[in-house]
Amino acid sequence: MIERAFHISPEELPEKEVWFAMGYKDSVPEQRVRDMVRELIDQLVPKATLRYMYQIVDAEKLSPRQVRFSDKTFTPEGIICSYLKGMTHALLFIGSAGWEFDQAKEELKAGDDIVADFIADSIGTVLAEMTVSQIEKDYDGSGTLSMPYSPGYCDWDIREQRLLFSLFPEKPCGVILSESSLMTPEKSVSGFFALGETLQRQPYHCQICKNTRCYKRRNG
Repeated sequence: MIERAFHISPEELPEKEVWFAMGYKDSVPEQRVRDMVRELIDQLVPKATLRYMYQIVDAEKLSPRQVRFSDKTFTPEGIICSYLKGMTHALLFIGSAGWEFDQAKEELKAGDDIVADFIADSIGTVLAEMTVSQIEKDYDGSGTLSMPYSPGYCDWDIREQRLLFSLFPEKPCGVILSESSLMTPEKSVSGFFALGETLQRQPYHCQICKNTRCYKRRNG
């Protein structure tokens, strides 16, 4: 089990990633919005302590819908399972932008500026995903590493987040799971990378996904 914490400078957080999380995708927001994004990055990022924890376990694809991680059976459904041919292990992870970021975001919300709150929320999304990118950079084992997959996406029932958390110590990275399987701090992520010597890393095929609420969705 590996657990780490780190900080980034405001300059290390790409503004374009925040724009994308806000829904701009490949377009550029107006100057006023860009200025607000830059100001809030400078204000919030230094307060965030990013944390992640991961472990590598035995894994196998059981069927077109099910996989086994360690001694637990998961049902990520067909979209995710279609990418897992050749999987022999899985890197299970939990990452978070941290309680410190949540507190800074709540203090910002006290100003009752819904635009600033929306931008701050998007910054938190990018920070949480940076923990996943850092895990991928840290991995130095053999075999191909797939794209990361998380409960709640690609038809994977978010309630299986509880099953995933059962393979970690209590409150990993300080993250608490609610009865409805939502994480606190809010800007936290969990999921897995598939591993295998013959596994082929494939890009997300968002055009076949039916989850219209996914902010990463790209229309074909």
